[in-house]
Amino acid sequence: MDPETKQHLHHLLRQLSRVSYMASAMVFSTFAGVWFGYWLDKDVFHGKTHPWMTIIFFLFGLAGGIRNLYVLGGRMRRDEERRSQEKQKKSE
Repeated sequence: MDPETKQHLHHLLRQLSRVSYMASAMVFSTFAGVWFGYWLDKDVFHGKTHPWMTIIFFLFGLAGGIRNLYVLGGRMRRDEERRSQEKQKKSE
């Protein structure tokens, strides 16, 4: 396999792993928020606040997941810019 194809495949697999990481981070943070809110409703407040803590912490988890997407998306963008600059330097 020639080096250019190998580098392209490496880049493609890296992007795929980052996208799957972003998806799992979104799902996990939302799930953690729902679980924590449900736990608060059920065990701490003994059902008196049901379903409010679950809803509130679902929104916190969702906000955390969106923040993760924003941070990881920015990191991917910077890596792409750096990669394109390196490619331009090589072609000059």
